[in-house]
Amino acid sequence: MSSEFREAIHRQPENLRAASAAFREAIDGVDIGSLCGGTIVLSGIGASASALTPAMVALRAAGRRAFAVSAPELRVDGAARLGDAFVLVSQSGASAETVDALRYIEGAPVVAISAKGDSPLAQAADVWLPLGPLPDTPVATLSYTATLQALGMLCDALLGTASGWDRVPELATEVLERTDPIVERIAEQFAQVRALDAVGGGPAHASAAETALLAREGLRLAATGMETREYLHGPLEAVAPGFGAIVFGRERERALAVELALFGAAVALLTDARPGDVDGVDVIDLPKVPWLAAPVLQILPVQLLVEHTARLRGLTIGELRRQQHDTKVA
Repeated sequence: MSSEFREAIHRQPENLRAASAAFREAIDGVDIGSLCGGTIVLSGIGASASALTPAMVALRAAGRRAFAVSAPELRVDGAARLGDAFVLVSQSGASAETVDALRYIEGAPVVAISAKGDSPLAQAADVWLPLGPLPDTPVATLSYTATLQALGMLCDALLGTASGWDRVPELATEVLERTDPIVERIAEQFAQVRALDAVGGGPAHASAAETALLAREGLRLAATGMETREYLHGPLEAVAPGFGAIVFGRERERALAVELALFGAAVALLTDARPGDVDGVDVIDLPKVPWLAAPVLQILPVQLLVEHTARLRGLTIGELRRQQHDTKVA
């Protein structure tokens, strides 16, 4: 099924375009500002949880009180008091922990973001907002970037901002086509690593978390995703030859990438800062776009890198080994 994974990666521009149109149609006429007043709690699990960070950062930067929490954290009595409105995200709309959280937040408005309007999550929420129409792969591809876009468009609707979503599908196509041969070459180094660290600050923390999840699910590799400053306070001390590192960011992350290369790691830096050649580091240049849209483009080369690395390691990216009987609801 690795071929299906690769095909899904390259279908993301198409899915993002369709998802954007569907989202605009769904949100038209919804008084989203009234529904999402006061403190906003964003929640999900798995890849959906990774995607929450850019929206939280954007809302806070605009002066809104916003928190991103994992869905299991909402499964406590009095969870409704944590926020004035809740945005629950699940690609399937059937993630058991996210659906179960609804029992604990009665009395506060809930916006559901999922692929299907007839899913348990969508049916129980006050408002449902859709993801893209194309079916996702077991190791998330299309749903992850569509979730980032949906949350970003929700933020734009709340804040009266514009993050250029009409341009994103075209830019995604350009990034996929340009970086595919680059990451195919880089994959030769990453196929040899025994562990992987992914690091990014601000909205790119989402990309670091999702990179670690992709490496674990797709490569069966011990992987960790961390925020840049948190990573600097100790975790990087374990890095040595045999490690891989994927770093997202600009000046501070560029310096970190050089440091990690000196420690013996195979390092890739994904940046829109046009740093030119960086000693010991493979640099992947990305287009400069608004904060909310940047993580959509950041994850695309990583998905390709995972696909190429899996092939070199003799792995097939397909169904997850663990059965889903207790993580999804009917």
